[in-house]
Order: sequence, then C-alpha cells, then structure tokens
Amino acid sequence: MARADSNNSITASADTSSRRAFLIVAAVACSLAYAAAAPNDVPQAVTVHMHGRPDPAFALIAEKLAADIAHGEAIDAQDEAEDRYGIRSDESSEADDRCLVACCAVNVIDWKLATTPPTTLAGIAAVLRFANEIEDGGMEWSNTDEVGREGWHYQLRATMAAAIEAINRQMEV
Repeated sequence: MARADSNNSITASADTSSRRAFLIVAAVACSLAYAAAAPNDVPQAVTVHMHGRPDPAFALIAEKLAADIAHGEAIDAQDEAEDRYGIRSDESSEADDRCLVACCAVNVIDWKLATTPPTTLAGIAAVLRFANEIEDGGMEWSNTDEVGREGWHYQLRATMAAAIEAINRQMEV
C-alpha cells in the first residue's frame, strides 16, 4: 500500500493481491509509456534536452500518479476508521491527519507539474495530455476555480509557453 508520511514522502509495499497494487503497477506503466511515447524517427532535439539531462516532466507525472494513489488509500483508511471507531475517535482523527498529509502532497506535486518547465517537446506534450486525462477521469487540479495568475491552469499555460520559447531559443543556437 502506498502511503504519504509527514515529510510528504511516498512509499509503497509489494502487496500484489489488491486493487491498489494493480493501480500502482498501472501508474508506473503509464508513466513509462509517456516516456516512450515519442517515435524513434523524431529528431533528438525534440526528445532529449541539449545538455543530456532527463526531462523532469516524466518524473513529475509519475510522482503525481503515485501521490493520487496514496491520497486515495488515505481516504479509504479514513472512511474505515470512521466506520470502525466512530467519527470522533482518536483512530479517526489520526486517519484524518494522514489524509490531510496525503492531500497536501498531491497539491504540492500538482503545483510542481504546473510550474516546472519541461525541457523537451515530448515532455510538454506529455504534461498537456496528462492534465487532460486527469480531468477526463473526473479529477481536478488545485485552485481550478481561481481566475488569473493564482490559478493552476493559468500557471500551466504560462509554464508550457515559456518551455516552448526556451526550446525554440536552444534550437536557434
């Protein structure tokens, strides 16, 4: 089971019999698929940063998927604690605290995804596709009701535009 601790670190156990384990494996497979999405005939300038560093977009997508799984598990544990011990119990309160930590971890990675410029065109495409897939699945992003600079979508668009401009400048050199 994946869990977020008080340091916003996420760990996962190897229980392969559960639905959660399946989701973890699916999340990892999905992030690897994003990384491999560019066809082999696409020029290296499109998929590999000029300085040979990996594009952070793919790791952030994997982090987001893992954080969402951990948050879902924390919500399930909170519901179970409330059902088993009562809503005002110490166990329920502790589960609520863990759920809040997991929720905060999701919000942190959401903002990292919106504000970290990908370094390749493939990374930009992956982040934009991923953002739509999250919404297509019925989930939403932090501060999605904010209009202007404070909103997640505004930051995502500004970051992707800056990333495209940076890549264009690198290709002109």
